[in-house]
Amino acid sequence: MSADTDNVVGELRAQLPEPHGPVLPDDRHRLLREHVMNEIHQVRAEKAPKAVRPRRNRVWYAVPVGMVAAGALAFTFLAGPGQGGDTGFHLSAAPVVKVEVASADGVGALMENVARHASEGPATRVGKNQFVYVRSHYSNMQADVGNPLKLKTYYRESWTSQDPAKVQSRLKQPGDDFIWSAPRAGEDDRLKDQRNQTYAALRALPTDPDALLKKLREDAAYSGSSDQWLFEYVGGLIRESILPPETGAALYRAAAKIPGVVMVEKAQDGDGRPGVALARTDEKNHERRELVFDANSYDYLGMRSYLVQDTELGRKGTVTELQAVLDRGVVDSRDETPGK
Repeated sequence: MSADTDNVVGELRAQLPEPHGPVLPDDRHRLLREHVMNEIHQVRAEKAPKAVRPRRNRVWYAVPVGMVAAGALAFTFLAGPGQGGDTGFHLSAAPVVKVEVASADGVGALMENVARHASEGPATRVGKNQFVYVRSHYSNMQADVGNPLKLKTYYRESWTSQDPAKVQSRLKQPGDDFIWSAPRAGEDDRLKDQRNQTYAALRALPTDPDALLKKLREDAAYSGSSDQWLFEYVGGLIRESILPPETGAALYRAAAKIPGVVMVEKAQDGDGRPGVALARTDEKNHERRELVFDANSYDYLGMRSYLVQDTELGRKGTVTELQAVLDRGVVDSRDETPGK
């Protein structure tokens, strides 16, 4: 980046509160992660031995990128601590895990079992004035160019509005508690997936796997046309929503049809719970993302991402992101949790 660009970024940061983490919906966070990876590769290339230049460490935060990526999303911060004290985050060196063998063999059988389990589940009643609540244990990478990758770990709660055009959703994690709204239909088609995560919208999706895959590819096209973007888009729908039984079954069967997906027999979610995973490797960044399911019940447990070979970001097996779903349900307000 040029000196002028650095100055502009510095001026923007000076006008913003100090960010505490990725206070973004999942699709905005996926865009941020892609941006971080690209910038790291670019900065490494700039440091190639053309000439000796002074080292400049740059830490990439969610806020400046989120301002651009979020577009019409409206954010209202409810609370946020000052600097110092216990933030509720745990920062540690990114762990290095064994890169397990992955194979396309068994993908169809695995996802058929997951789909059958989903189709046999009870249909959850979700009213238009209610919220889908999900509590997760989450870790995301903190990339500081020139330094080893670290993971920031915390608990995250989300309340997804079932009428986002009228009622705002909420995302809460240590250091940040805010409400956000998706644009109305037609205002910003790039963000229509924020409306597509409502139970009614999910129930309206095609239940034929091929037709559903085509529809999802169209919805995810604004982020990129790659199969990896499509795979991550599907993962986003699974993580923080409640799927109608028919939609869930179709979604899992459609996921098995994404080119490049593989099965990993030995996987773990963000809390170390063992399972079997549907996975795909980003050929550009050499990062494998696993959607982890319980090997017996076929319930979704969480997600894990790590490098499958040595890169500028870290060595083979370095973990870049983790998630474990701890609670999921339907509530009547942004202040409620299931059972309370």
